[in-house]
Amino acid sequence: MNQGFLYRGVLLGTRAHESTFDGKTTTKWYLGVSSSAQNSYGVDDTKTVEFRVENNNQAQLLNYFNSLKGKLVEVSFQNRPYELENGKKGSNMFVTGVIECKPEK
Repeated sequence: MNQGFLYRGVLLGTRAHESTFDGKTTTKWYLGVSSSAQNSYGVDDTKTVEFRVENNNQAQLLNYFNSLKGKLVEVSFQNRPYELENGKKGSNMFVTGVIECKPEK
C-alpha cells in the first residue's frame, strides 16, 4: 500500500454515490479536486481527480471538506489496490488528510 502521496489543487466539493447489492444500500463519498498546469503549447490543462472518503466520521469530514470548497488545498492520500472475483484489478485513492494552502506569490 503506497502512502504519503500529495495532490494540490482547488477543492470542488463532495458527492455521494449510492449502490444497492442484495437489498443492502451503501453510500460512498468522493472528494473532487481540480488542478491546472501549463502545457508545452502555453495552454492551461485542467485535470479533475476524485478521492474516496472513508466511511468513519463522515459528517465531520464532509463539513470540513465543504468549508474548503473553492480554496487551494493539498490532499494526502493512500492508493489501495483491489481485485474483483472476476479477476479485474483496480485501485482507489483514499483521502488521509486535507489542508488549506496559501496561494504562491
